[in-house]
Amino acid sequence: MKPPEARGLSVLLVEQNLHLRKVLVEALQGRGHVLTVCEDTESAWEAYRREHHPLVVLGVQDRRDDVIQFGHRIRSVPEGSSSVLLYVVEHRRARPLQPLLEVADDCLTKPLDPDLLQMRLLAVERLAAERAQRRAAEAERARLQKDLQALQGSAAGATAAGHEDDGARSEPHGPSGFRGKVWRLFGGQRETEEPPGNGKAFPSGPSNEAGMAPFAQVLPELARTAQPQFDEAADAPELRVSDGWWDWDLSANTVTFSPQWKAMLGYRPEDIGNTPEEWFKRVHPDDRDQLKATIAAHLDGRTPHLENQHRIEKRDGSYASMLSRGLAFRDTAGRPVRVTGSHTDITELRGYDPLTGLPNRGNLMERLGRALDRARSGNGGVSAVLFLDLDRFKNINYSLGHRVGDEMLKAVSTRLRSCLRGQDSAERRGTTVAHVGGDEFAVLLEGIRESSDAVRVAKRIQDELQAPFDVEGHEVFTSTSIGIAVSSPDYERPEDLLRDADTAMFRAKALGKGSFVVFDAGMHARAVSLLKLETELRRAVQREEFRVHYQPIVELETGKIAGFEALVRWQHPDGELLLPKDFLTVAEETGLIISIDRQVARDVCKQLRVWNAQFRRSSPVTVAVNVSGVQFLRPDMIVEIDRTLRNYGVYGRSLKLEITESVIMEHARYAADMLKQLKALDVKLSIDDFGTGYSSLSYLRRFEIDTLKVDMSFVSRMDTDDESWEIIRTIVTLGNNLGKDVVAEGIERGKQRELLLALRCKYGQGYFFSRPVDADAATALLVADARGETLLKS
Repeated sequence: MKPPEARGLSVLLVEQNLHLRKVLVEALQGRGHVLTVCEDTESAWEAYRREHHPLVVLGVQDRRDDVIQFGHRIRSVPEGSSSVLLYVVEHRRARPLQPLLEVADDCLTKPLDPDLLQMRLLAVERLAAERAQRRAAEAERARLQKDLQALQGSAAGATAAGHEDDGARSEPHGPSGFRGKVWRLFGGQRETEEPPGNGKAFPSGPSNEAGMAPFAQVLPELARTAQPQFDEAADAPELRVSDGWWDWDLSANTVTFSPQWKAMLGYRPEDIGNTPEEWFKRVHPDDRDQLKATIAAHLDGRTPHLENQHRIEKRDGSYASMLSRGLAFRDTAGRPVRVTGSHTDITELRGYDPLTGLPNRGNLMERLGRALDRARSGNGGVSAVLFLDLDRFKNINYSLGHRVGDEMLKAVSTRLRSCLRGQDSAERRGTTVAHVGGDEFAVLLEGIRESSDAVRVAKRIQDELQAPFDVEGHEVFTSTSIGIAVSSPDYERPEDLLRDADTAMFRAKALGKGSFVVFDAGMHARAVSLLKLETELRRAVQREEFRVHYQPIVELETGKIAGFEALVRWQHPDGELLLPKDFLTVAEETGLIISIDRQVARDVCKQLRVWNAQFRRSSPVTVAVNVSGVQFLRPDMIVEIDRTLRNYGVYGRSLKLEITESVIMEHARYAADMLKQLKALDVKLSIDDFGTGYSSLSYLRRFEIDTLKVDMSFVSRMDTDDESWEIIRTIVTLGNNLGKDVVAEGIERGKQRELLLALRCKYGQGYFFSRPVDADAATALLVADARGETLLKS
């Protein structure tokens, strides 16, 4: 059974470090939790005694023993066994984790990785929810046992007196009095027989003519089956607890919902009224009609009991998949007068995504498998899978928060359902829209005639998703990359068809945002090759096989070295020195670029320390390091840069970070804040590939930028193309007017240097001066520069 909703937990956070506390507070609040923040364990203990928080996050600083003792104090109280303790610790070999693990449920090691932090929080949220569920189940079982004992005593007294309970005689067919109390406890039990008589759960009169076991026999059975189960025919696992019951008075048309029924949807008892509409309006639109039809069939006497699975919207907007069971009570004429039943949350067992209400990956795979089986038998025709990935979705999470991101996913799922509703026909067996994870969706089209049918659907989806979304007052735009795979006799497993659609989607993303691609056999071979490259890259990161080469940045007029740009190379074990074009795309897609960027920054700072000690220059040697978009969007980048500079004793002004214009402009607000923090470290900043298509001139004054780098695509054509020359003239003039340095990349001919000088461009780099060289060769260039030798060619 799915644990209770984990969002909105009461969390106790104990952390002294201001920066780390800020990171943890933002992460926890972003997941909807309510925080109590303390700086020391004494105040934290007082807070915990007032409210036994289900989740406690403990930062382990210098007072390690105090934190461990605090964990033991929590465990020493009865409620402490239910609290989840998450420790945040810097793992040093001299300080083993074992003492912490004796009281902690989980540990996070510093520095914090944002993705790992989210995964760990999700894990401890689930653990906290499971423990809360167990405590609630134990309390419910204790209450049931107490009621059962009381009922058994009442039943025994009634049997000894030779008659039934007075309350049962006064209302023989309704779920009130003694008989009704038994039914409320019995509401979630698995039905093993058809209901007796006209559906009456407990027939009136002292006899047992309708076949119902006497109360003395019913009560032990009730005690045995107080934990409800699925119908065995449904082949579903046993559940532990019935979440909540409901009782519908048909004559008054009112429904009593138990507090548990309301709580599992996230509501307080007073939030939900007593009309049937309180139930039906929350049922997923695709499930509402079949639920009402199921109820009508039982009330008409066409089914022995009511059983239905449907999705219900919770208070937070997510969907839970529910198993509802019930039984009608009838009058002497056989007319139903009320229905009583239970709801059990089976979300994780029945294949629906709780956020969007769509089928999940497992559900999709079952449907796809059946479609392929029908195709092999000659009854299914052709099927196709469309694999959708929302372009730049992470930007929404980074800029607006995960809650807005969740709302965006729900809005996309609603638009997809609306877009594809009514697309089926006599030839088309069906359309399934599924949420397969994160920002990825899939569409299964069954019974299509040819691949062009799938292409038309893909175009329709892309057109629909281009319109802006209104998400909590934010106007949000997105596009989607779509991969299409069409079934054939070669496909034996559904996962192979989904895999190929996924492969085609990645190809579509490589072609540009908002594209779609139909899978072909060559893509699989390329995917295998990329997987091999990814595996080798991971080994390269572990073995630190990356090397830094340095290309001089020179004063165009004098030829003297002003600094270097650091360029990464991969020294492959087979002896080949690979350039970034051979591995950078895969490194960014897999996140390995973060580790590569860190190694490059360390190597550069180590080399800067050597050069600054060796060469006494009027201005220190500076090295420009490229920062990937993936790294720039990580909140901990500032801490990483600061730590690296301090570890190697390098002044921030010796380091220049190059960020591409596209990354800055796609995240303008975030970039402005990050650049401001980097300037606080005295680090120099450069916009790389400037002028490559973004309307960034109006934003330039907002950013803390030192240097504009003219993209080499313009420089390479400036002596043959008037338009390129004009673009460079505009950029140089702008930079000079704003007091920013301008560096022209890709200078390969003397004529290009002359034109740049005529435009008053001060700096440049390119093969005309020097190719990128290793650290030893770069040192030799600095030695020659100190002797007055320049890089100008005669």
